[in-house]
This record gives sequence, C-alpha cells and structure tokens, in this order.
Amino acid sequence: MIPSEAALLARSVLSCARSMTLRVHEERQVFGDDDCDVTTDVHGSPVFSAPEGSALVAASQGNAVGVVEVVSGLSAPGSAGQRLDLFLQGTLRQRGAGCGCCGDPRALVGLDLARVTLFRDDRPVPVDVTLFRDRRHVLNPGYLQRTVEHANDAHGPELRTAIAAAVGAPLRSLLAAALVSVDPSGAEVAWLDEAGAHPHRIDFARPVTSPQELGAALRAHLHAGLC
Repeated sequence: MIPSEAALLARSVLSCARSMTLRVHEERQVFGDDDCDVTTDVHGSPVFSAPEGSALVAASQGNAVGVVEVVSGLSAPGSAGQRLDLFLQGTLRQRGAGCGCCGDPRALVGLDLARVTLFRDDRPVPVDVTLFRDRRHVLNPGYLQRTVEHANDAHGPELRTAIAAAVGAPLRSLLAAALVSVDPSGAEVAWLDEAGAHPHRIDFARPVTSPQELGAALRAHLHAGLC
C-alpha cells in the first residue's frame, strides 16, 4: 500500500471511529465512556477530556505510554468488505483544562504519537506518523462522512427547508430531504416528493481546505443553523 494512501485511510479511521479504547501499558487499564470523553481527531491525535484526579489525568502527569485502539465506522468506497482497525501508540500529555461550567472540572489529555499501525483484515500496515498528521488529510473521507451523518441526524428540518429553497420547490411538496455526500468542492443533496427521488449538486464558491471553511460553506449554501 502506498504510504500516503495508508496515512489517509488511517486518518479516516480516526475521524470516523465506531469505538475507541485507551489503554495504559503499565496497568493495562481501559478508560471507558464513564471515565472520559474523546474528541477523535485533533490535528491527527485523539484528545480525551477526563475529571481532575482521574486515573487518566494521573497517567498523563506521569508521562505514561498509552495505546488507543480504534474500530472503524467507515462506510466509504474502498472500506466495504474489510475490517479496519487502528492502533495509535504514544505518550500521554496533559493539554490544559476542559469545560468546568457544570461543576465538574476536567482536564484535556492528548497522545503524542510515536507509532501508528493500520490493520486491514488483521494484516498490519505501518503508517508514517508525519504523513498521518499531514494537514492535507484534515478533510479526509472519515471526517466528511461524519459531517454528513451529523447534518442528517441533528439538522433534518433545517436541511429540508434549505433544499426546498435551493431547488425552488414548495416546502410542503418535499416528503424527505437529506445531505448525501460532501467534498471540498461542494455537496450532493437529494429530496423525495410524489414523483420520486431527485439528486442535486451544490457547488461551493471555491474549494474549502479546513473544517471551519467547510462549515461556513455549508451554512452559506444550505442553512445558517448547520454546525
């Protein structure tokens, strides 16, 4: 597998994790959902939010070695029919404080990566750490898939209104509407009416290069309430 392709696929798995487990080598302790929350991809590294005084924060203060095991949630072309897992190894580091507004002071803990290994159907593929963290991979297929899933799950009514306006159809005529896919140049949407299903392409004014630009483009072309 070409190194750049392996790095992109591995980054997509991190951005589109179905499940994630953090282990600290010394204790072999698993940090589950009750212990910490996770942001799956922050500049190519998972970042965890955990209560002050937790085992995870203590491990980071001791610069413990951690291993993050990621099971892929990708459904993109090229991933179907194969199992994809990702192992990230590195040193746990505290990265400041999380939100304490709910009376639960939390700390942010990241993983300074030393090794990345992608498993395709249990076959290991070493991944270059520098390529894995390349800024050009930020809008990877996994991130774009999660963007589509979030828009459809959290902003269904807004999408229906926006797509009706975009295609010039009466809102009441749309039985359903959805964001089908998104890429740096635009988005594919579809709606359903009594005549059947209809696809529609929306092109951005210019290609986007970051999550912030992607969010702004989707809000500008579809609905201001999208996040």
